[in-house]
Amino acid sequence: MKKLLILGMTLLMMSSCVKHAQVYLLLSEEEAAAIPYQMGQTVKFLNQNGDTVTYEVTREDTYPYNYEQYINAIHGGDVMHPAPHSTECYARTVILYEQSYANHMCFTVKPGKEFSFYFISNEGELNLDMYLPSVSSYTINGIDYEHVHHEILYSQYTGELLYDWYYNEEFGLLYFEKGDFSLTRIP
Repeated sequence: MKKLLILGMTLLMMSSCVKHAQVYLLLSEEEAAAIPYQMGQTVKFLNQNGDTVTYEVTREDTYPYNYEQYINAIHGGDVMHPAPHSTECYARTVILYEQSYANHMCFTVKPGKEFSFYFISNEGELNLDMYLPSVSSYTINGIDYEHVHHEILYSQYTGELLYDWYYNEEFGLLYFEKGDFSLTRIP
């Protein structure tokens, strides 16, 4: 009887120590490709003054995603050590950095083409969350683009433009405006 009791307690203790595998939603190749930038690539824009501004892809990661990890990635932290209890899917984050003005853009895509754009500058931060793509066509600086996502927001109190941006999965950011700052992609 004692042996049976010891065996039963041992099995109970062993079963309580087993870690349950967590299921992660995978990021498909199509979803990952929604951010067309690759490590080391440079992208040129015209700013509001007509000056050419060059951004370089300084970070590109695909990793198990959780919100705290995403915020850490945006601010240059380590994204490869997720908090396992809050991980729910894989995500791809790409950061473009512009050295002269010390600002950067962060693009993240998760399954279902849930998309985040984060712009950080000396004047503050802007975070946009949305789903891609919309199926509109737009002409920007005389170039026609298909399948463009466009977001624009005005202050409900002052009517002031808060931000305006155009994004295409093939070319990335086409146009961005926030306050007195703007970027227009140079093809």
